[in-house]
Amino acid sequence: MGISRVEVYLDQAQSEPAVGVRLLDKGATLEELLAAWQPLCDDPGIYKQFAEGNHSSCRACRVNCCLTAYVIPDLVAFKRMVALSSSSYEEFVATCCDPEKVKLGLLRIKPNPCLFLQEKLCSIYPSRALICRFYLCARLQGKTEDFIYRITWTGIAATQIFAEKNGLLPPPPGGGFTSLDRLFLDMIARHRQGPWVDYFLTAQDYRDIPLAPFWDDQGA
Repeated sequence: MGISRVEVYLDQAQSEPAVGVRLLDKGATLEELLAAWQPLCDDPGIYKQFAEGNHSSCRACRVNCCLTAYVIPDLVAFKRMVALSSSSYEEFVATCCDPEKVKLGLLRIKPNPCLFLQEKLCSIYPSRALICRFYLCARLQGKTEDFIYRITWTGIAATQIFAEKNGLLPPPPGGGFTSLDRLFLDMIARHRQGPWVDYFLTAQDYRDIPLAPFWDDQGA
């Protein structure tokens, strides 16, 4: 491999160290960011709020956020999950998504615990959603947090658009939403109107999604 075009670092200049990202080359892709981000999960040197002793790898975590996480996959992950299940999109939604949330117009993966959690390990780890890949119970530098959120929510919004176009969701009801449901719907509505959603709608893989448009928008 060549020189990395994305750098993930620990910002020590703040009162509490925070994880930061630097885009070293405007040609960098989301795949490269994910490769740079992954080592953070198993880095015991980073302070993690819920980790044992606040310093352990996510792999060894006993809290296991996967038990109750509210996961709607980004579009690349959604297509990967469907392919792994060897089913159609309709069959995947019927068997792998929470039926009560589907009625509300949300493709939440079945929780409590996550459908794909087996013996406290993710059975689809290489294909897990961005919302899972980027989650760290660690402090993120402000611009980095905005950057990561923008990418993740745009990917989720792309899934929503794809699902609507392909008849995978019923018309939304007038009520029955929890506060968390409404948060997800609000975030999806906000990001589906953004100028970046087409990157996810046309991508075959994360390598097809450029980082520069998401980065430049925040004035970094």
